[in-house]
Amino acid sequence: MKVRSEGAPFIAGGLILVLVAGLLGWPAVAALLALLTLSLLRFFRDPERVVPEGEGLMVAPADGRVVELGDGRFAIFMSLFDCHVNRSPVAGEVVDVVHTRGKFHPADKPQAKENERNLIVLKRGDEEIRVTQVAGLVARRIVCWAKPGDRMERGERIGMIVFGSRVEVEVFPGRWRFTVAQGDNVRAGETVVAREVRA
Repeated sequence: MKVRSEGAPFIAGGLILVLVAGLLGWPAVAALLALLTLSLLRFFRDPERVVPEGEGLMVAPADGRVVELGDGRFAIFMSLFDCHVNRSPVAGEVVDVVHTRGKFHPADKPQAKENERNLIVLKRGDEEIRVTQVAGLVARRIVCWAKPGDRMERGERIGMIVFGSRVEVEVFPGRWRFTVAQGDNVRAGETVVAREVRA
């Protein structure tokens, strides 16, 4: 299982605490800390995904549950149990990346619009698609690997959010037909969430 390097400090800290608890003769504490460390390994996992082929497809940018779905936008909530690596929903050029400081409300609530966030603007032909990584109640670190000028492929990794969060996507209303419903569970880079409407 591939694990992201961003998790190294957390995992190393967990292993040190397990060792200390063992040396102090606290087996129950050591066992609990070992389980926590294994959970961290799972949290920072970065699995390979089979990206669907075909024209006019948009894939989920994150693992999790669709918590918002409207005309030209949708949002996915990632729980602590979901993989937190974010992926580009479409192929396109990164034309802007903007980080905005904010609050840390629960990411599955409407108040999350006030939260700290990172906007990635993708240019696809004459269309701009806006992908926003949103921090949550526990998530305090947004990681973005995409930079202006980068050419992203559909399903390519663009970043991650550490410990529970949300990803939003905005598109031109009427350009895409969503193929998921609110409450659906999706997988980043694999689940087709929308199809382009052909003229």
